[in-house]
Amino acid sequence: MAYASAVALTVQDIDRDGISSDEDLVAADGTHGNKFADNGRTFLRVVNASAGDIVVTVHAERTIDGLVVPDLEVTVKATGDEDGLDDLFIGPFTSNFRQTDGYVWCEYDDVTTFTVGAFRI
Repeated sequence: MAYASAVALTVQDIDRDGISSDEDLVAADGTHGNKFADNGRTFLRVVNASAGDIVVTVHAERTIDGLVVPDLEVTVKATGDEDGLDDLFIGPFTSNFRQTDGYVWCEYDDVTTFTVGAFRI
């Protein structure tokens, strides 16, 4: 994945006045993935409106004491999942997932009718 080409998401701040998370979702980028600025209090919201499950991979890309930190993989269920697992908030993210540029990088195994947004508290 060409992380430098990942499409940046605008992080929406959640405050006491509230925000509508549906308004701030965009189509996931299937070519380069997405990235968003992270401060340790940022979440990724993913909504799957397709007929099949989609896996989100959040990249760690680092080692600690010689051990590789594994990527985080989250399965977002197909639309209409009876448990609501087709609409997820993932995070917050530890520094293990924050890259040297301050962003968290993620990609998807499919992006058909798949939307994402980044939210910070």
